[in-house]
Amino acid sequence: MIEIINIKPNNNIIIPGKFINDLSGYTIYNKDVDIYNGDELIARFRKNTLKNNKNIEEFSTNIRSLAVRRKENRGAAAGEIDRAKVRDSAKNLFNITGCRTNFYTLSGKKSNTTICNQAKSNVIGYIDTAIRNLSIEDKPEKTKLAQYCRDFPLKYNKCIPFILDLNNSFKNHSMDQYHYQKIRNNPKFTIENTVFSTITVNYSWQSAIHKDSNNGAETYAVISVVKDHTNLNDYEGGYLLFPEFNIGFNILEKDLFIGNTQKYYHCNSTITPVNKDVIGKWNEVDITNYWYLNRISLVAYLKKSCSVAA
Repeated sequence: MIEIINIKPNNNIIIPGKFINDLSGYTIYNKDVDIYNGDELIARFRKNTLKNNKNIEEFSTNIRSLAVRRKENRGAAAGEIDRAKVRDSAKNLFNITGCRTNFYTLSGKKSNTTICNQAKSNVIGYIDTAIRNLSIEDKPEKTKLAQYCRDFPLKYNKCIPFILDLNNSFKNHSMDQYHYQKIRNNPKFTIENTVFSTITVNYSWQSAIHKDSNNGAETYAVISVVKDHTNLNDYEGGYLLFPEFNIGFNILEKDLFIGNTQKYYHCNSTITPVNKDVIGKWNEVDITNYWYLNRISLVAYLKKSCSVAA
């Protein structure tokens, strides 16, 4: 049975870049539920709906080598600058402004760019490349297939069946939002026959409060979780939280979540190990930040730059 709940925003002060570790006052859903704010759908959650084990396993196996990489471009989602999460080669941080910082290199030279905390958060599908990083012939078109997809096409192609499962479940469980996204997507920048341009993949990573501001207007993100079945370090937590409503969702493998992450602030609760013993070879940074656990979340969406006018 699907529970339908209508709630209104609270009066909480929302600070992008902050982590939420205290769940006091939060309702965490672990069942089928639709959450509305008036007539507007905030979130739709369906348990145990993605049942093709082969596609789940193929996705997990072929995305792992990308998912475990660290990036430092996640902005507010990576949280306020924390020395334990900044790369070692960035010495003597300066001009720290919330979630970004300048730094001195190992040779003592001032950096010309800012960085964020590292995050095991990467993308497949289509991305926007900074104009300065494009070749002359590419400059007219800044949206490109992500490097991983070009470098490892076989692995990318083996991820597609599970992405199609996500797409079909989105269509089956949220027809109105699906069709709106269908007319907004640009076929030139679409992953196979889906309404998604891009998939963000997060490995054992707690995101801080942020909005998905690069998603297309009024589009919805489709989220699920798979386990890295080569990693025996099980986890607890990682709930997807919406602090404006004091609600959260326990998204596990095979679950489907559809939500308006473009409009509303969201983040994850702490991801912690089930057991204190660390299995396998992990470095100190991974262990300190709990980046060694076997949770892989994936967020499928339509980027603003990949959408067209309705």
